[in-house]
Amino acid sequence: MNLEDIDRPYKELIGKRNCGHEGVDELWWIKTDRGAFGNEKDGPLFDWIKDKDDFMSQVKQFHTVVQAGGNCGMYARFYGNYFENVYTFEPCPKNFACLDMNCVGSKYHKYMGGLGNTTNNLSITNTNTNNVGRHKIRDEEGDVKMYRIDNLNLQQCDLIHLDVEGYEEKVINGALETIKKFKPVVIVERGHGQRVLEEQLGYSMYKKLRMDSVFIPKS
Repeated sequence: MNLEDIDRPYKELIGKRNCGHEGVDELWWIKTDRGAFGNEKDGPLFDWIKDKDDFMSQVKQFHTVVQAGGNCGMYARFYGNYFENVYTFEPCPKNFACLDMNCVGSKYHKYMGGLGNTTNNLSITNTNTNNVGRHKIRDEEGDVKMYRIDNLNLQQCDLIHLDVEGYEEKVINGALETIKKFKPVVIVERGHGQRVLEEQLGYSMYKKLRMDSVFIPKS
């Protein structure tokens, strides 16, 4: 997809932003967003710059990463520098349009939908229109296609990185067999899903980051 392929209402919302990290000069992004991109001193870009080397040091192999929400594609694009396969999920069509243009190549497996523990279509809400990272899946019937990690039939899984606005536990419950089989590093926002990881899957917290918690399997 390129900008000319996007429906007119979306096209008017999308522009380029300077990035300057991970070999990425610019990223397509929602023009009105003031929270999901960040900069070198704050927000998601800052978190990547500050924490990437630390949590990546716990990853044993770099075959497959599963990342959600994909948002406009910043982290998915960055992960493409390290992993052979990047699976990324984003339920908002406007965000997904950016993600699709930012993440080009056969290593990117892009799904316009959400992750959880069901394949029923659910609904989505965004409580902050100035931050396109605040979309939340609601357990009500809707038009968002849902996926389970266990249904992806992955050949390998080395890292699961979740920022799904409190929906992490349900995503993990839809990935129990994958996690048991491959023992990936798991990153969740603000410790969401910690109980399942520790009590059901035998994980321990490696470190609390500014916004995220990193879990690793007990040796």
